[in-house]
Amino acid sequence: MRLFIAEKPSLGRAIAAGLGNQKKAEGCIRCGDDVVTWCFGHMLEQAWPQDYKPEYAQWRREHLPIIPDQWKYKVKKDAAAQLKIIGSLLRDADSVVHAGDPDREGQLLVDEVLEHFHYRGRVERIWLASLDDLSVRKALANLTDNARYAPLRDAARARSRADWLAGINATRALTIKGRAEGRSDVLSLGRVQTPTLALVVARDLEISHFKSVDYFVLRASLVHIAGDFAVTFAPSEDLAGLDACGRLTDASVAEALVTAHTNTDGLVTEATREAKSKAAPLPHSLSSLQKAASAQLGMSAQQVLDTAQALYEKKLTTYPRTDCRYLPEEQFADAAAVLAALSSVPGLEQVAGTADASLKSAAWNTKKVTAHHAIAPTGEIPPDSLPQKERDLYLMIATAFYLQFHAPMRYEAQKVAVSLADTRWEGTGRRILDPGWTAFSGHDDEDGDSEEQSLPPLEKGDAVHCRDVQTLKKKTSPPSRFSEGTLIEAMANVHRFVADADAKAALKDAKGIGTEATRARVLETLKERGYLVADKKALVSTPLGREVIALTPPALKDPITTAEWESRLEAIAQGQETLDAFLADQCRILPDLLAPILGNGKPAFPCPACGAALNRRKRKKDGAWFWGCTAWPDCKVILPDDKGKPGKARAKPALSEYACPACGKPLVKRSGAKGEFYGCSGYPGCKKTWPVAPGGAPDFEAKSKKK
Repeated sequence: MRLFIAEKPSLGRAIAAGLGNQKKAEGCIRCGDDVVTWCFGHMLEQAWPQDYKPEYAQWRREHLPIIPDQWKYKVKKDAAAQLKIIGSLLRDADSVVHAGDPDREGQLLVDEVLEHFHYRGRVERIWLASLDDLSVRKALANLTDNARYAPLRDAARARSRADWLAGINATRALTIKGRAEGRSDVLSLGRVQTPTLALVVARDLEISHFKSVDYFVLRASLVHIAGDFAVTFAPSEDLAGLDACGRLTDASVAEALVTAHTNTDGLVTEATREAKSKAAPLPHSLSSLQKAASAQLGMSAQQVLDTAQALYEKKLTTYPRTDCRYLPEEQFADAAAVLAALSSVPGLEQVAGTADASLKSAAWNTKKVTAHHAIAPTGEIPPDSLPQKERDLYLMIATAFYLQFHAPMRYEAQKVAVSLADTRWEGTGRRILDPGWTAFSGHDDEDGDSEEQSLPPLEKGDAVHCRDVQTLKKKTSPPSRFSEGTLIEAMANVHRFVADADAKAALKDAKGIGTEATRARVLETLKERGYLVADKKALVSTPLGREVIALTPPALKDPITTAEWESRLEAIAQGQETLDAFLADQCRILPDLLAPILGNGKPAFPCPACGAALNRRKRKKDGAWFWGCTAWPDCKVILPDDKGKPGKARAKPALSEYACPACGKPLVKRSGAKGEFYGCSGYPGCKKTWPVAPGGAPDFEAKSKKK
């Protein structure tokens, strides 16, 4: 019996359909001599520190760094039943076909199940970039030895263990430091999440510290024998009234220039025209799709990933977790059939009707295809019942694909320089010769920028007349806040935020921080932990998020550190580095990463009894603040709160000479809402109380009350 183990049920069903002769059974589908079963994502999870040593349940600085000698894994509770079915099927299997998703995590996900059951039989690999019937049949006919993908598995395992080492240890270290300063929150750090949060915090601080500056732009309306056009004043460096950025900020200088140049004559000093063309944007990678869908559809990064995954599982589009925007040339011959099949899909009729299947854009370039090609439609017709978000995203993917079969936009780029009374004025223009693909896209680039002016035919030396000059008062603007789309783009292109040239080059080669598959989840984690909040389309750091970054040492929030790790993970995936060497380095540098957080280890508010840090907490019952020792339960010191600092311990009541009739322990005189009374010093074990008799002694004749 040959056993296929798919990453998820939808993938298993697609494979079973390709095999044919299906018969459903518990947790699997039987297809003649083949059986298809499936996982539910990762069936195993890494053990927690306390699973290695019970004492790790307490967060103590002396435990750090925690580095497992042998890595342990646990079966996820919701996966136990299906994992038992897989184990039973493996016992009868002559061979296995690994059917994880075509990426690092997909490789590890099934490999670790085989390792869990100590399977030693033959294992092949099926690589499915799309789930339409034709692609599945082709993949079934081209199975390969699973052993060749071991580097992918090792890269995923290296990522998982490095994240555990950095995340567990740094989170505990920062939380311990926070508690030493009176904070009660768990302060979470992560290899990718912390530098990502740092990007947002830096942007938000830049915005909050930004001071707007007024400046003036002068626009002259010129008359030429062949037509009117506009130019903008280009100030010389020695002009009075300019700021350090070369902006005209002096209103009186601006007014004088307007007066001096209105109704004056001038000459064209430069005039150029250049024929240019602009090809359609490349098909989408996941990052570009997330950016576009965030801007145009208001979708979060995670929503885009989930929706693209749904389209893939419905066989409508190819694998979504890709960082590539190119398509293999070997698939160009199949494109005509895809174009024809989708030509009548609502929303695609116009762009499909003029598509030319013989046009081969720059997107078709096998040399630039990485592990996965760009996201593209498979040619399957989307059903009418497709949810609106899926339909919108599908049309975005399909339109980007169709635009590859339209001619480039051709235009004439125009530039002119004019001299008016010895001052320089400049203008640009563009004349569309053939709109090409832009006739169907709504704009001619991915950001929607375009030039509206078309200059008349001008020659150097032509006379012009300045009819009037307008003063446009403007304000400098702070940088825009990150949206989910632009933050995903920033993670993928984090080199743009680094000044050092060598570091910038290294970050660019590493393709940023995180991966196409993980970046959306990182943003969700930052929101779940209260470090980021959504403000309409923007992502804004919270006070807690900014505090975490302020407490974090540079190495853990520097994108260079994370990108270097990501580059090494890719080297492992390519077989150029080993898992063991990478993890040995992670363990070696871990104490150095933690040292700036833990510092000298002296708490800001030490416990008067044992010296451990005091932690400010809030009582659930009444919401009142108090301070408790972090060495609890070994030390049970509790102090009142005094304006955000530990107050003095309440004096213990003096023991009286009277003994409790119930237990024999001394009584103490206390004050309550109804006045003074005697209570047993054995409280809460003994809760007897008595009123105070005339003369000050306990009134043992009165009926005892429970406090």
